[in-house]
Order: sequence, then structure tokens, then C-alpha cells
Amino acid sequence: MSVPSPSRCVSHHRILLLLVLAWVLVPLAAHAEPVAPAPRVAYHRPVPDAVVRTYQAPTTRFGAGHRGVDLGARPGDVVRSAAAGRVRHAGSVAGTVWVAVEHADGVVTSYGPLTSLRVAAGSEVAGRAALGRLAAGGHGHGGADHGLHWGARRAGAYVDPLTLLDPPPGRPSLVGPGAWGGAEPAVTPYEPYPGGSAWVPSSPVAQAPGYAVAPNPNHLVLLPGLGSSSARPVLDAAHLGYAPDSVTAFSYAGPTPDAGPHGPEHTWDGVDRAARLLAEQLRAQHAREPGRPVDLIGHSMGGVVALWYLLVYHDPYDPSLPQIGHVVTVASPLQGSDAASLAGALDRHQALAWLSELQRELHASGHQGPLARIPIDAPAIEQLAPGSTLLEALAAGWGEALRSEGAGPLATGTQVLTVAGAQDLVVGAYAAQLPEGSEPVVLPGGHGGVLQTEAVREVIWDFLAGQPVVSSSGGLAQAASEQVGDVVQVLAQLTALHGWWTGRGG
Repeated sequence: MSVPSPSRCVSHHRILLLLVLAWVLVPLAAHAEPVAPAPRVAYHRPVPDAVVRTYQAPTTRFGAGHRGVDLGARPGDVVRSAAAGRVRHAGSVAGTVWVAVEHADGVVTSYGPLTSLRVAAGSEVAGRAALGRLAAGGHGHGGADHGLHWGARRAGAYVDPLTLLDPPPGRPSLVGPGAWGGAEPAVTPYEPYPGGSAWVPSSPVAQAPGYAVAPNPNHLVLLPGLGSSSARPVLDAAHLGYAPDSVTAFSYAGPTPDAGPHGPEHTWDGVDRAARLLAEQLRAQHAREPGRPVDLIGHSMGGVVALWYLLVYHDPYDPSLPQIGHVVTVASPLQGSDAASLAGALDRHQALAWLSELQRELHASGHQGPLARIPIDAPAIEQLAPGSTLLEALAAGWGEALRSEGAGPLATGTQVLTVAGAQDLVVGAYAAQLPEGSEPVVLPGGHGGVLQTEAVREVIWDFLAGQPVVSSSGGLAQAASEQVGDVVQVLAQLTALHGWWTGRGG
């Protein structure tokens, strides 16, 4: 077999490198089909009374929760429609009379228990039109709840009806000497992200919270990726409505207080060590809050760590570990990063042995550039390359977990969502899904930029709340990223071939 000359290999290197640079410098197009905005509807309280029980999102579609708010009205008070619409139901449900009204924006509001109805199914009602009077007696489980129960559904999913009001009510905050007063400014919801089956529409950078309350009562653990540090969180969880004491950042340095914050060098040892540290951190969290489930959100290698923990170290029947409710991976190389393949080929090239030494010297000197954060000879690089032993085991473990049903790590109903960046040149969209998993939700942005958008916050919040997640397969982005991956793989192969040729003294 003839071996290409070094000059031809170098020439191929240059041509393919130019192709990769051209791809980097020319961003993916992000066109979206125009979407007609939903009609704006002005909502009002159906009764003027205060809230006596707030909305509580269910942890699962059929799980416990309070799918509406209770307003402190008295039996006999007139109940009015929150906005104009068509009555979808007016009558008895399990012995209690309820009215449901569908509005022009697709929201359906419900009211009960009522008596002395003034409307019938199919009739049109004006805003603030009288629907009936509040019936005597309680409602809910065992009739323990009192007042008017006001509910709302959007696209079949329950939402907090107070968020329909314009402006929404603020949350109380403690001001002054020992008394409640004032109100916290209400958040402005993000614009609904339309998703895209081919092109991926753009989404603005999130500048402020889009949610006033967390999507569920679970504790949240954020796992950053390779080359990260504790100084840069995965995302601002306050944007999702979380209180600071409900969020913990995973540390690659270790779970003990004396371990201190982690730096890039703590991430180099890779996935398995990090997953074992995560198990220790979750045990400590469970000891602080026994019985409280935990959700995991991992970016890049952090998503691989979260799944490796779930499949290898998590035991849903271990009383010292918390239940894992949800796992979200964002731009995670679940099928490997082609960039890691190229880095591995460079590391094995004898003529480039100096590069690893330079990277570690830069890191030791406090340099902050990417060369100092991720040396090409780090064990994590090998683990995150396509076809690595670890990723093959991850794929096999996931398939076994799906088949194990009640006996495996998913026994308590853990849900997994994968998210990819449409312009991610580090982890292509096609590589960010589990081999036997559903398609990733492809959102705008590159490897780090996808974390900055309103779209990723909306998708994560909906998923954690048990609500439907927007469909966004981004077919063109997945196909384009696969082509870029092929180019990078060819570069890796040529680099390996050139290293072999120069190593034999040719």
C-alpha cells in the first residue's frame, strides 16, 4: 500500500483547515417562518378577594399539586368571567358545578364550585360577565379548600391564572421593621419560543428573570463542563424562578467545604471521577433536606457526568441518595465530540509533543485563554471522543436502563431531556442526543451561547414543570453539524497519518 507523501498530507491539512475556518466564520442561517401572534386578551380577577391558596405546579403530569388559585370569596358572591370568550362547559363535575370559558388567545379558565348559573355551554360571554354565584361548602380533596377555585390551561397544560393578569401581581417582600408590606416587581415573561423543524429561529439573550416561581419543588444542581471554573455558573437559576437556597453548583474539586472552588484543572480527570464526587455531593444534599428530590442540569461534559452518575452510581432505592426527578443535558457530547478526536490526534503526534507542555505551563502561570483551560493530553479529551470506551459504556447503560423499567436507575420516573446548539462547532447537534433517546431540542447559539438565550430557559422550565416542550428538531442544523464533524474527523485522521509518517522517519 502506498503512503501519501508528507507534502501532500500538509496540503490536505491546509485545504481542510480552510474549510473548517470558513464554516466558523460564516454562521448558520437562522430564518423562521412568520408566526402570527396570539390575540391579546385583558384578564381580570373573577372576584376581588385575596388569594388564600396559591398555585402549585404538579411534579408530574398526573402528580400532586394545586392546579389553580383559591380566592377568598364568600358563598353567594357573584363570580365573573376573567375575560370575554365562549363557554365550553357549564354544569356538574363529580357532584360540583363548574364553568369553563375559552378565550381568544386559546387559554381556558375554569371557575367553581358555583350555583345559580347564568350561562350555558356554547354561549358567548363578555369580560366580567356574571357566570353564577359561589356555592356553599368546600372543594378539593375532602372538601378541605374554601373560596373560589380559579384555574387556567394553556395548550392543555395548567398555568398559574395570576400570571394572566396585566400586570401580574408581585410577590410580597419583607420591608420595614417586622411587617410585611410592599411588593416585589413582577417579572416580564419571555416571548414564547416557536421552535423550528428545519431552520432554528433566533432568541434574545436573557437579561432578566422570565419566571416568578420555580417549575417544581425539587432542589437544582448545576454541572458545568470541561475547562470550567466555579466562577462561571452554568446559568442564572434566578431566571427560572429559583430561590438561592434551592440551587447548588457542582464542584469538580469535591463536596467538602475545605475543597474550595474548582478550577479548570479539576475537570481534566474526566467523567468517572466527577460522577463519584457528584454522588458524594448528592448524599450531603439529601442529608440536609431528606426526601427532597433533585434535578440535574449539565452543560457540555457536565451533562455526560450527570448521566454517567445516573447510570453507574445512582441507586433509586439507596436511602442515603435523593430521588433524581429530571436530568437536562445542554450541548453535551453524548455521542462524542469530533473536536476531542482532533485534539487526541494532535496529542499523539510526536512532533507536537511540545504543545501539551506549553498548555500546562500557560495554566500554571495563570493564563486564562482556552489553551490553558483544556490541555490536549487531559484524560477527559480521550473520554469525550466518539467511540471512546466510556461513551460506548454510556450508550449501553442507557439502553439497559430503558429496558430495565422498574429495576434500573430510572425506576422512580426520572425524565431526561437533551438540548443542542444550532451553531455549536464543539458538539454538533447530531452528537448531543443519546443513541436510543429522542431527538435533541435544537436551540439557537453555539457551544456556550445556547446557555444565554431566553429559549433555553423556556424549554428547561417547561420540561422541569412537566409541561409540553416546544418541538425544535433543527434538521438543517443537525445535518450541517454532521458535515462539519466529518471534516474534523478527516483532519484528525490526516493528523494521525502525518504523525505516523514523521514518527517512522519518512
